[in-house]
Amino acid sequence: MVVPLSLALMGLSGCNPYERWTGDEFNAGPVDAQTFPPEYLGAGANRQRAGSGSFTATSALAGGAEIEYFRFSFSSTQRTATNPLAVASSTAAPKAIAYVFDSGCQAPEGYSFDAVRDPVDYSQQGVIFTRLPSATYTPGTAVSWSYVPIVARVPVTSKGEGCQDIKSEAALVKRAGSEVEVTLTEPAPATGKQVGVSDGTLLAHAIIEPGAAVYHADGETPDTGVGLQKWGWYNQYLLAYLDGGVIPTQGGNMVPQRLYIPRSPVTVGGTDKTVAVGQGFDVLAARRGEAGYSPICEVWTYDAGGPLTPEQLPTSAADIEAQFGATAQRATSVPSFYCLQLQ
Repeated sequence: MVVPLSLALMGLSGCNPYERWTGDEFNAGPVDAQTFPPEYLGAGANRQRAGSGSFTATSALAGGAEIEYFRFSFSSTQRTATNPLAVASSTAAPKAIAYVFDSGCQAPEGYSFDAVRDPVDYSQQGVIFTRLPSATYTPGTAVSWSYVPIVARVPVTSKGEGCQDIKSEAALVKRAGSEVEVTLTEPAPATGKQVGVSDGTLLAHAIIEPGAAVYHADGETPDTGVGLQKWGWYNQYLLAYLDGGVIPTQGGNMVPQRLYIPRSPVTVGGTDKTVAVGQGFDVLAARRGEAGYSPICEVWTYDAGGPLTPEQLPTSAADIEAQFGATAQRATSVPSFYCLQLQ
């Protein structure tokens, strides 16, 4: 029997032989996602019911190979910002810090991860986040939010601390210098508070409803809906996120990659159709790990000169630019969006 993820999560803070209470740190259970923006709850979600939504990847091509990505819109405030791609954090597009550990934490002796027994993998340390997604829900008006799935990385070097022992920013700062090495700000004049200093790297980390299933583009695998998401911490609460990797930057701006779709008709089943993003005809400039990869996509269209079948369409950005580059146009009516390819 496969236990639904939402039910399994209910027991995350229960007894576990590898869950160590270290000082003031303990697993407080999964985060409450009721106020997450709709896209971060998953398709079909009822925000009053945990685990009711799901995430399914979108199929695409890059360099002639099949890939997939998870799509998230720019926030309502980011879309109206003067520069939506600005690296700097702002009220329109806040980029909170997140603490990213190396692989030097200490796993329990003889430990091996058991997906049924263990709420998290105790052979590694999860990312510690400092901000959760949040939206404003007002009856009769559209949902609004400023959250963006971007964090500014604060590198943390382990000194043999127990894996998953640190579950909050406060505990990490307290243990800086003894259990971990991390660059901190000077103490604030009034409160003495210190926080981590980012190394300037931006990461696409989309925090999602922890009980939601996450599937490949086939909509079926993995059958439990668990395995594609990663797990981290926020103030001792467990959270799930999708890891889209490093966001390239240049001249103070985040750099997107191009996503091409044909604006000329595509012949499907003998009928000429106008296609859109996400319908199986997306061609991205780069796949994760290649030069030019970005988890932000900018939509461009091209004219293939007449109706073509899906089999006749080019399968790489290089071929599109070589054959139809003169017809390529930025699709100004389609906003850029986040297109996270997972590893």
